[in-house]
Amino acid sequence: MKRISPILFLFCLVIQANAQNIYEDALTAASYAYSHSKKAHGANNVFHTQEYADKAIEAFEKVESLADKCGCSEANETAYEAKTSMVSSLDQDTYERSRYYAKQAKDLGPKLLEQLTDCQANSSSSESYIGDVASAEEEAIAIASEEVAQKQKELEEQKRQLQIEQQKLQQQIAEQQKAQAQFEAQRAAELKEQTVVKAKAEQALQKLESALQELSIAFDDESIFESQKDYLRSENDLQNETLNDTKNFYVNRAKELTKSAMQQFAGYTEN
Repeated sequence: MKRISPILFLFCLVIQANAQNIYEDALTAASYAYSHSKKAHGANNVFHTQEYADKAIEAFEKVESLADKCGCSEANETAYEAKTSMVSSLDQDTYERSRYYAKQAKDLGPKLLEQLTDCQANSSSSESYIGDVASAEEEAIAIASEEVAQKQKELEEQKRQLQIEQQKLQQQIAEQQKAQAQFEAQRAAELKEQTVVKAKAEQALQKLESALQELSIAFDDESIFESQKDYLRSENDLQNETLNDTKNFYVNRAKELTKSAMQQFAGYTEN
């Protein structure tokens, strides 16, 4: 019996030490679950929300299992509830709904940490309880500080990128406006030249047609030269063509008029 008592004593110490290790592991897992939950809720898109939600689910499952091993039923139920909310967040297809369930899980984080801490306090001395609470709070503060710093860094980078994009956009707008102004100026100059060509060409064609009519009458008093007049156009007709198009139009009309005259005069030669 003298040998059994020390063995039982040592066995109890081992059980107590193992229980404390389970509580510490549970608190660590709960801290990670809480951290990932906050990241999931604070993410700016559904992809990142669900990425952190997946990590939070794994941590909550671990807390649920450890809480069951150490007999902390309240923490076990809270971990299960938070895990269920995170699973719902993962199943959503929109950012707002996914973020809504992530917030529910995040709000349970402090409660879960408190329940685990209370369970640990009930199974150990008050000194151990204070140490664990301080450790959990310090870790939570460290995680929160890290998240704030990271978030601030991301916002600064987003602001810098936005400024760069705005500068590029302003430069593109300025270049487009300059190009448009140059195009309009060139087009106005071209249209003015087209108008001059039109006036001179139509006047010349009318004179040519009159001369051909007079020449036809000289050959035959009863002869009537067929007038074309299809070369007379309005200035609106010039809007949808280039200067070269305008020149080609009148050149072709001159060719057609000349060809028609040659065909008609060929008959006089034969007679």
